[in-house]
Amino acid sequence: MRRLQILINLLFPKTNLLTVKKHLLLLTILCATIYSASAQYYNNTNNNALAPKLGIGVSSGLTVGAFSGAYPDAGAVSLNFELPIKKSQISLLLTTGYDFYVSQGGYSVGYDGYGLGVSSFSYGSVASFIPIEAGLKINLPHKFFIEGYVGASFNVNTYSSYYTGRETALIYSPGAGYTFPMSYNGKSNLDLSLLYENRPEPGGGYSQVALKALWNFSL
Repeated sequence: MRRLQILINLLFPKTNLLTVKKHLLLLTILCATIYSASAQYYNNTNNNALAPKLGIGVSSGLTVGAFSGAYPDAGAVSLNFELPIKKSQISLLLTTGYDFYVSQGGYSVGYDGYGLGVSSFSYGSVASFIPIEAGLKINLPHKFFIEGYVGASFNVNTYSSYYTGRETALIYSPGAGYTFPMSYNGKSNLDLSLLYENRPEPGGGYSQVALKALWNFSL
C-alpha cells in the first residue's frame, strides 16, 4: 500500500488515498463481474483471433540487487504495442514508459502556504528512467504467456550522476503471466504478469521483481 501512495504522490500530488482505494475497489468489482460474465461466452475462436493491440500498463515491485537498500520500492507506467506475426501465437512487442525507484522512507510532495507566496517541497528522492524496448510474446495454451523485452534505459534525473554512473544503459525484462478476457468479442483483455527487470551497470545496477497489469485494446 505504501508503493500505491508513492505512485499517487508522483502522478497526482493532491489525490486522497482513501478516495483512490474506493475507486480501485469499484474497479476491481466491475472487472470481476465483466470477466465472470464474459468467461461463459468467450470461445476459442475469439481467443485465437489475434490482432494488433495497444496497451496501458502499471506495475509495482521490490528492488533487488545493489540498490535494494537505498531504493527499496519500484514501479512503472508503460505504453505497449503488440503486433502478431502472421496471426500466429507469437507477437512482436514495443514498449516505453516511466520507471522509478523510491528511496528508503518513501517520497512525498507538499505545499507551503506561509510567507509571501506558495512553494512546494518534497521528502525523499526518486531515481527516474525512461525505457525503450522491443521484445517477443508467446501465447501458450489456456491463456498463459511468456514474454521478454530488451532495449535502452535513459536516465532522466536532474542530477543523473547522483543516481547512476550511466545516462544510457542496457535494460532487459523477462516475464510470464495470464490473459483475462475483458469483452465478449475479444477486443480487450487484461494481462497480469510477474516480471524481472534489470538495468545492469559496472558495480551493480537497478533491478526489480514486479507485478504488472496491462490493459490491451485491439486496433
